[in-house]
Amino acid sequence: MKRRELLGLMGGAGLGWSVLPGAARAAQPAKDAGTQRVVIVGGAWAGLSAARELRLRAPELDVLVIDREPVLRALPLSTPWLVDRTPERMPRLDRAALAAQLGYRFVAADVQRIDRAQRNVVTAQGGPYAYDWLLLATGVSYDYGAWFGADTRAAQAAQTLYPAGFVASELDVLKARLQSFTGGNLLINVPAPPNRCPPAPYERAMLMAWWLKSRRIKGRVTVLDAGGGMPRFTRLFAERYPDHIDFQPHTTIRAVDPFARTVSTDDGDLHFDHAMLLPPLRASAVVEQAGLLGHDPQGQPTRWAGVDPLRLRAPLDERVFLAGDLLDTVSPLFGHYPKTAHMATRLGVAAAQQIAARSRSGGAHATEPPLALPHSVCHVWLDADPAEQLRIETQYRLRGDGLITQAVGQHDNPQPRGEDLQWGLGLYADALGVK
Repeated sequence: MKRRELLGLMGGAGLGWSVLPGAARAAQPAKDAGTQRVVIVGGAWAGLSAARELRLRAPELDVLVIDREPVLRALPLSTPWLVDRTPERMPRLDRAALAAQLGYRFVAADVQRIDRAQRNVVTAQGGPYAYDWLLLATGVSYDYGAWFGADTRAAQAAQTLYPAGFVASELDVLKARLQSFTGGNLLINVPAPPNRCPPAPYERAMLMAWWLKSRRIKGRVTVLDAGGGMPRFTRLFAERYPDHIDFQPHTTIRAVDPFARTVSTDDGDLHFDHAMLLPPLRASAVVEQAGLLGHDPQGQPTRWAGVDPLRLRAPLDERVFLAGDLLDTVSPLFGHYPKTAHMATRLGVAAAQQIAARSRSGGAHATEPPLALPHSVCHVWLDADPAEQLRIETQYRLRGDGLITQAVGQHDNPQPRGEDLQWGLGLYADALGVK
C-alpha cells in the first residue's frame, strides 16, 4: 500500500498503518440487480467489525455503513490522556477511506428514521437507503430527561459545560476545561447500570485524584455512585487517596442545576466547581422510533433494544439484527453484556455471521449458523505513579437450560509495559482490518 493511502486511512495522522492482507483481498460489492444489501447503522466498534466480517464471509453482499461522523475516534484509552499521563494512543480512522480499502461503502449521515415495513433507512442528508438486512449498531445515548424533563436548555448547558467524556466529541472540550480547573469540588457520578465499561468511572476518579495530587491543585474528587462501587477501587480510594476522593455509594442524582452548579440527591443538594456529569444511558432514539425497544417482565418498554441473545436478531423483525452497546438484557443470571469496545467487536462479528448465513440460504428460515457467544477483555488503571493496571476478562457459556452464564476474572498487572495499548491496537487489526 502506498504511503498516501495510509495517510488517507489515518485521516492525516501520519502513522504507518495498513489494511490487513486478508481484508484487502475481499471482493468488491457485487453490482447486479439481484444483489442483497446490508445496511449497518453505526460505524463504531460493532458496526465496523460487522462490515469487515461481511466482506470476508459474504463478499457477494452489498454492504453500506451509515454514521454521522466521518472519523472514528476510539475511546478505550482516553482517561490517561485526559490527565496528561499518556499521549492519545489510539489513532483516528477516516471511515470513508477504511470502507474503500475493505470493499464496502460508507455514507456520513444522520439517520432520522427506519421504515421496517418498506425496509428503508431515511437520513437527514439523503436516501432512503433500501436494505434486505439491517444491522443496528448505534451504541448508547444520554438520557437527560431523567434529570431535566423537557428543559432542553438546561440539558444542553449540562452537556456543554460539564461533559461526561464518554462520547468522543466531548473529549477535547473536557480536557480544555480540566486544564483550566484551579481547585474545588470536582464531581463525578456513576449512574445505575448498565453503563459503559463498568470500571471506567472508577478508573477516571482515581486518575483525576492522581492529577490533582501531582499538580498540587487544592481540590477533591467527589464520586456519587448509584450503586455500591467496585471493591478493588473503593479500597484503593480509601488507602491511597483518602484526602483526594470522597466516595459516596448508593447516591443517585435526581436533578441537576448546571447554572447554579448543584446536584440534588436523596440526601440533599451538593455544590460542585466542575463536574463530569454522566446521565442515565439508553439506546439511541432511532431504536425507539423503529419500535425495537425491549420490554420488562411487566410489559413496559425498557431503554434498550430487545434482542434474541443467541442470534442477535430483533424479536419483532427477522430482517433486523443488533450488536454492541444498545442491547437489552441477555440473561436473567447477570443482565446486560458489559458495554465495552471488545464486547462490541465480538457482537458485531457474531451478527455479521448470522446475516451472512441467512442471506445465502433462504432468509429467515435458513439453516442456523453456529452460535458464537462473545467474550470481553478490558484494561484499566489502578494507579498512575507508579503505573499499575488491571486486566478484566469476561467469558460466557450456554447452560443446558438455554441460559447464558457469565464468569469474570481479574488479573493484576503491576509495572505494565503497554499491554493496554497492544490490546487496543489488536482490536484495530482483528476487528477493523487495519494494523
